[in-house]
Amino acid sequence: MTAPVDRDRGTALAGAAVLVCLLAALAVVQWAGRPRADDGSASFPEVERAVTDAGLEVCAEDDHPAGLAPGAVESRTYELAVRCAADGGRAGVTVDGFASTADRDAAARQFESLVRPRGSGVVWTLGRTTVFLQGSGDREVRDRLGRSLRAAGAR
Repeated sequence: MTAPVDRDRGTALAGAAVLVCLLAALAVVQWAGRPRADDGSASFPEVERAVTDAGLEVCAEDDHPAGLAPGAVESRTYELAVRCAADGGRAGVTVDGFASTADRDAAARQFESLVRPRGSGVVWTLGRTTVFLQGSGDREVRDRLGRSLRAAGAR
């Protein structure tokens, strides 16, 4: 007589597992759809101000008027260091500007899926820009810029 009880318990556990999976999937969708940084007017000057506020120097800069990322209307790449003249480490940063926050958020989600596993880079949003900080750069430069971007309101 215990067989029907075991079968009912197994069915209930399977149902609970499916429910947990559905709730987890819903949470991921909600997280992925959340707004990034505000949709203010922050642009390249605000990102460059964050670089300066971090105590970093721009060792090299390259403009890409047509944009590098899908949907970007303009892009700039930077090579940053604590001191460009020193033999210390550097980090590469790509900043993409978008016409709308929806385009920016779509690009940020795409970047985040491309930079797996963690440690291969991080994507920030500030205003209508994405800031892709390569994971292969100098850790001090990356840490300083990350703190400065957060202080500026980047997410």
